Amino acid sequence: MPILDLSIDTLLTTTRSVRKRLDLSRPVEPGVIDECLELALQAPTASNSQSWHFVVVTDPHQRQALATIYRKGAERYRELM
Repeated sequence: MPILDLSIDTLLTTTRSVRKRLDLSRPVEPGVIDECLELALQAPTASNSQSWHFVVVTDPHQRQALATIYRKGAERYRELM
């Protein structure tokens, strides 16, 4: 699959789905994460509340633990639906 030559700004502000083009096996540089968070702050919030909270988890074991918690929550939600 071809890699698109897009700036971070262009990538995050496009309305097209790009999930299939992401390389989830490659680590993301901390500077790129910082820039993404800065761009995320531009998003509107309800009543301009701006109550953002971001957590960047880089440790693989912690990420796996969070994924397990998230998966269990999603399973419970599906059971209720």
